[in-house]
This record gives sequence, C-alpha cells and structure tokens, in this order.
Amino acid sequence: MIALAVGAGLGYVLGHSSRSTNASTPESASIIAGVNKKTVCKLVSDAMQQQLSIREASPMAEEKGGTSCYLMMTEDSAAEPAGFVVAFYPTTASLQQTVDGTDVIPEKAEPLLIEGRAAARQVLYGDAWKAQLTVDVGDGATLYIERFGPKDSLSERELRRSVDDLAASVLRGQKT
Repeated sequence: MIALAVGAGLGYVLGHSSRSTNASTPESASIIAGVNKKTVCKLVSDAMQQQLSIREASPMAEEKGGTSCYLMMTEDSAAEPAGFVVAFYPTTASLQQTVDGTDVIPEKAEPLLIEGRAAARQVLYGDAWKAQLTVDVGDGATLYIERFGPKDSLSERELRRSVDDLAASVLRGQKT
C-alpha cells in the first residue's frame, strides 16, 4: 500500500479543486477513466518507461479504491531501490483513505500547475529521498506520482523535475 505523505498537498488540491478556477480544471470530467489493476501501468507509455530506464512495471491494486503501479529502475534485490510509483484515485475519498497516521510529517507542499491542472508537490528526505506529486485530473479523481531513490542519488531539482515531467507525460497521453 502506498502511504502518502501528502497531507498539505492533499489539502491544497482538494481545496483548490472545490473552488471552480479555470486554470486548475480545464474540464470538469476526469481526463483519466477506467483505470484498474490491469491498465494502471499503461498510464506511463512504453516509450516513457524506456526513457526512464524502467526494468519492471508491477501493478498493485489498492484496497481503498485506488490503483497503483511500481516502476522499478533497480532489481528487486537492490539494497537501495529506485523508481517511480504511479497511482490513480477515482474519488477524493479513495485518496483520503490512503493517508494513515504513521506517515512522517511532510514538508510544506508546493502548489503548481501541471498541464494546466492544480497540483501539489513535496520533497522528503531520509534514507530514501522522495518527490511526491498529486494532480487534480477532474471529477474528484487524482493522479499521484512519486519518484524515490537512495539518499544523495539525485539532486532536489532532479527529483522535482522527474515527477513533474512524468505527470505531464501521463496527462498528455490521456489527451491523445
């Protein structure tokens, strides 16, 4: 299960999407639909997976209504794994249910726009460094992207850019 440490970011996306602003929700209907355990890894195109040096894409169904895919850049046996998580939550409630009380208190989330949609991003440090991004994809649905890797393996800028770029790629792929 993905433990989201997106408390502040979640609040921003939910609060921002509840107010109707043209910049954050170009269309009211979700631009991502019909995602399930079999199709979640296809949110990231084969070309993008190759560009990211993904070795294995493993779908994982969430019991709370969301669906996720682990995109591993390292082998399963790696002492310090690196890769991405891409998840889709069809409702606000399904995203909120993934937040548990054991999460590390997150850094303040940064609001931004990804492909014209409201988003919030955080960078977390520790033994593993993570950048987490939630994007409002319309109709209460949320796209979640996480980039993780060993401490000091990427700069903060590279972490931020990697989740932003992957989210933009997924959103552009849904428009075609």
